[in-house]
Amino acid sequence: MMNKRIVVGLSGRPTDEGAMRWALGYAAPRRLEVDLVHVVDETWGEIPAGFRGSARAQAETELARDVAEAVRREPGLVIHSTVLVGSPTSALAKRAAGAELLVVGSHALGRFRDYVFSTRAAQIAARAPGSVVVVPERTQSPGRGVVVGVDGSDLSLAAVRFAAEEADRHGEPLTAVYCWSAPTPWTAETAVIDWPMEPDDSDRLVLAEAVAGLAAQYPDLDLDLRLELGLPSETLARVAAGARLLVVGSHGRHGLQRFWLGSVSQVIVLTMPCPVAVIRPAPSEAASRAAESGATASGESSSA
Repeated sequence: MMNKRIVVGLSGRPTDEGAMRWALGYAAPRRLEVDLVHVVDETWGEIPAGFRGSARAQAETELARDVAEAVRREPGLVIHSTVLVGSPTSALAKRAAGAELLVVGSHALGRFRDYVFSTRAAQIAARAPGSVVVVPERTQSPGRGVVVGVDGSDLSLAAVRFAAEEADRHGEPLTAVYCWSAPTPWTAETAVIDWPMEPDDSDRLVLAEAVAGLAAQYPDLDLDLRLELGLPSETLARVAAGARLLVVGSHGRHGLQRFWLGSVSQVIVLTMPCPVAVIRPAPSEAASRAAESGATASGESSSA
């Protein structure tokens, strides 16, 4: 069950500032409680007993400064703070159970051109049970506009709803992107197969259906629909360069494969063209979809 709070993972790095600023901006109009969590990292082995106390004390000092800054920025919000010891990936995922969002900094390992490579952020986003926003360190002002990836799935519809609300809140345009690329046939080069070489009306319908109803719900929203040719991860990164936010749905798997987000969201979180939201539907939505799928399957089986 969702509760009215947002979890912010802090690490004492410069990326914390952007993550906290984004989280406070999201929480304030929704009156969400904010849970600031600093995890003393024991990923690579247990901290020796002689250093654990000092590491925790330093984390508490840093977190106290973060709380004071959060209260200064948004004095009307309820702010909680917690210091944990362990793996940031698993600790934050557990702490964020039931929260509306988990927000973290990019924890970047390096940069290439305008891209940030952040394996830690990708791991946290993959492990978290709910939606995650990853905010890269930025020296310039926030970008403009919200971009959302569309693929016709229920997960992308949840992403569209989140993106539309954010775009409307900021009074900025929403760009919905459906990426199309010609299939590569697994046949001999001499085989003649009538593969589609350009998008057709069914692809345009997917894009139109994804944003159906937004104009009525957000009458002032500036909506731009784009059917782009290219691989989704590359295309979304290109279109979202300079945006305020890029929103994608998570097609992650469960069980032994739960660590992976799905190819598109995985690459997007690794490269970070701008702040990225990886949206998973609320548990109630997921349960409803599962029930609908089961009922459909049962109906098909009984009619066969």
